[in-house]
Amino acid sequence: MTPVYLSQLQLQSALGGTLAQAATGYTQGKLPALTSDNTALAGGYFAVDAPTQDLHSRLQQLLQSTLDAAELNAADCLLLVASTALDVSLLEQRLAQGEALSMAMLPAFDDFAASISAKFNFAAIRIINTACTSAANALLYGQRMLQAGLYQRVLLLAFEPPGHITRTGFSALELTSQSGQYRPFHPQRDGLILGEAYATAVLSSTADKAPQAVLLGGFSACDTHNITTTAEDGSHIAAVMQQALQQTGLQSSDVALLKLHGTATAANDSAEHNGVMRVFSQPLPALTVLKPYLGHTLGACGLTELALLFASLQQGALPALPYATAASLPFSSAPQHIAAQVVIMANFFGFGGNNASLLLRSC
Repeated sequence: MTPVYLSQLQLQSALGGTLAQAATGYTQGKLPALTSDNTALAGGYFAVDAPTQDLHSRLQQLLQSTLDAAELNAADCLLLVASTALDVSLLEQRLAQGEALSMAMLPAFDDFAASISAKFNFAAIRIINTACTSAANALLYGQRMLQAGLYQRVLLLAFEPPGHITRTGFSALELTSQSGQYRPFHPQRDGLILGEAYATAVLSSTADKAPQAVLLGGFSACDTHNITTTAEDGSHIAAVMQQALQQTGLQSSDVALLKLHGTATAANDSAEHNGVMRVFSQPLPALTVLKPYLGHTLGACGLTELALLFASLQQGALPALPYATAASLPFSSAPQHIAAQVVIMANFFGFGGNNASLLLRSC
């Protein structure tokens, strides 16, 4: 795989309205406040602390600011959209206003793309929805499009708006935390906390406009072991990580930092733990997990977590995990200083068994 450069990373999240604010909060070990809509079934979530704004307006502003910062013309870019909910939240608003549910009002991928096309003239728009691996797979797809010379630039938009349907769905599956504590790999972990977030990045085959990271490559595959989850013995997760290393010509010993998926659900954490132990020799590389600071941003996490990680690496040391001594994997109990330009593996394992592993370098 030919490496591609990631630049103009932007993030609006529960840690702050900008990427710089989020990175400062993360390096200081700040955890976001839990937001509740007073619905017991839905539980709490991590919300963006900003005035209420129409979803399409927010996304259009984010796209425009990214294009302006990169000095790009939309007509020269492929736009990739990664999200699980898309504009389902707009459907919920219409229902809350008393509109009767009908097939005519159901959101469609084509309608969403049309709303963006009405504002911008992108060369093409592709929507990728593979559950929690959506943005990670979008990065791999964008890399292939650039390698093929089909586009000059790829702009990735990844987002996850707040939604009652999503929260009640995860709660009904008994996957959400009842304690309000997000603790991946902790022996008393009790589930995930969903997070609202909006992120963008520009991908290019040349290192222009101060790139923040280099995507070396990766691998993605779907585990057919189960209709909803991956094999808990970690075999499929290990195979995906090993294929990612093979695709990029690297060895597990080359990885200096491993960004874990870490949903804090029993099956997923067990599968990832077992997969990591299959691939890496002792001692393991440095470990980090980001969902306690952003929430689980679902289809957007492949970009939201990378944006936070690389911005934080530029600011300084990664924070210690508060419960490191109790975790099932050897997290550091002290802040971690990660050298520049080392190899980083980032894992994203999705609902339905779609698993992806990326290999990157910081710039």
